[in-house]
Amino acid sequence: MKTIATFGASGGTIVQEFMRAITQGQKPESVSPNDHEHDNEEACIANISPRERVKRLIGGVIPFVLALAILTWLISTNADRLWRLPLFFLFVAAASGFFQWRDKT
Repeated sequence: MKTIATFGASGGTIVQEFMRAITQGQKPESVSPNDHEHDNEEACIANISPRERVKRLIGGVIPFVLALAILTWLISTNADRLWRLPLFFLFVAAASGFFQWRDKT
């Protein structure tokens, strides 16, 4: 079994790359899991610009933070657990934005 460990070109965490992307307007080059998926050495080319990738990342971070805030409020007020169920859609939206940013699509 072959194990590949990949790290971003900057060696930073996702949070550091996110902060750089917001302040500089572009995201530094990084390696996504799909880059090493093909054994025939085909390149994975991003089909969106760095600016659009930042928009997708922000579109993933905002629903995630909003869902966490609502979840924290629901738990602290001892609301019925069924009220937490609609938060699933916010978490799915957050995951969608994050994975689109990470996979450069």
